[in-house]
Amino acid sequence: MVINVINIRRWLSLIVAGVAVALLLAIAASFALTYKARADAARYLDVVAPLRIGTPYDAVAAQLRNAGLPMETVISSDDYHPMRSLGFLVWDKWRCKLHLAPSVGFYGRLDFHDGVLVYKKTSIGENMGSSAEVMEGDYWGPLTPGVHGNVDSSGNIRHIFVDLSPSDFTENRNKAYAFNVACIGSMRSCTAVEYLPTVNDLERSMPK
Repeated sequence: MVINVINIRRWLSLIVAGVAVALLLAIAASFALTYKARADAARYLDVVAPLRIGTPYDAVAAQLRNAGLPMETVISSDDYHPMRSLGFLVWDKWRCKLHLAPSVGFYGRLDFHDGVLVYKKTSIGENMGSSAEVMEGDYWGPLTPGVHGNVDSSGNIRHIFVDLSPSDFTENRNKAYAFNVACIGSMRSCTAVEYLPTVNDLERSMPK
């Protein structure tokens, strides 16, 4: 009877130790995936920020491919106007599943019409939380260059929208795409201003 009790205790100790090791490995893996998600988002920004509206699809696809960025292609067309979109999404799902971080996604979309780039949209944020995004191109409707946003009931900025002129290759472009990718996998939720720390400078330098 004493031997059985000892064996049971040993098995319980092994099970507890195994669970602890598995948890530690999961946490370590989540940190590695966080780093990868941030690195992928940063590489995407490096490629997409300087892209000019009107760039041929093949040239854009080659740059993304050379940067090792995973893109999802969606093709839709009518009889006269072929449309193709490239989508990019990274988020730290494992840290979110482990309840170590809120669910923050980084999303990019590139639309092509008749084989050339006509629209760019890049955003970061939570589905039900704060966010920031920048858009270029007026294919889906006229965009007035400038910084827009909305606030919550407490008066805090909740969503930031930057409409950037495709011809604006001043410092405004660098500021518009200066997303804080460190918010991906952050243990606390970022505010809209933390997602795009340069927004105040943009408001001063862009049209009102």
